[in-house]
Amino acid sequence: MDLRQTIEDLKNVDLNNLSASPYSVKVVGVGLSCILLLGLGYWFFISGQIKTYDNLRVQEKSLKQQFLQQKMEAAQLPAYEEQMRKMKVEFGGLLQELPNTTHMPDFVTEVTQAGKSSGLQFALFKPEKEVPKDFYAELPISLTVGGTYEQLGHFVGDIAALPRIVTLANVKVTVKHGNYLAMSVTAKTYRYLKHRYMKK
Repeated sequence: MDLRQTIEDLKNVDLNNLSASPYSVKVVGVGLSCILLLGLGYWFFISGQIKTYDNLRVQEKSLKQQFLQQKMEAAQLPAYEEQMRKMKVEFGGLLQELPNTTHMPDFVTEVTQAGKSSGLQFALFKPEKEVPKDFYAELPISLTVGGTYEQLGHFVGDIAALPRIVTLANVKVTVKHGNYLAMSVTAKTYRYLKHRYMKK
C-alpha cells in the first residue's frame, strides 16, 4: 500500500458509506479496531489479574514467613513443655514451704524471742490484719524496737534465720541518744492459700 495514498483515502473517507471505502482504509480500520479491543481487554481483564497476581505474591511471601515462624515454634514446643513441667514442679515445691494454715501465734512468739535474745526493747508490737494476695496471704506485724546498732543487726539476723519465710518492710532507723537507735519495721510472713491456687 502507498502510504500517501492511504492517508489521502483516510481524509476522504465517507463515514456514512464505510463499505465503499478503499481497501487501505478498511485495513487501517481493522487494525485500529484490533488495537482498541486489545487495549480494552487489557484494561478490563488483564490489568486486574496482574494486580491480583501481585497481591497474591505479597500474600504468599507473608504466609511463607508465618509458616517458617510457626515451624520454628513447633520444633521448640517439646522443650517449652518440658521447661513448663519443671517450673511447675519447682513452683509446687516452693509453695509447700509456705504453711497453708495460720501460724500467727507461732510467728509472734518467734519475733518476740528474736527481739529479747538480741537485747532489744519493744516500744510497739502490733500484729496486723491478714492481707490476702493471689495464692498466698501476708501476715504482718508492726514493730518499733530500740537498741544499739549491734543489737539491731543481731535481731535482723535472727529473723532471717527463722524456719519460715519472713521479710522486713518499711524499715526506718532513727538515732535517739548516743549509740541508742530506734527501728520501726513491718515484719511479714506468709501462708499458702491452697484453695486459690487449685482454682487456677
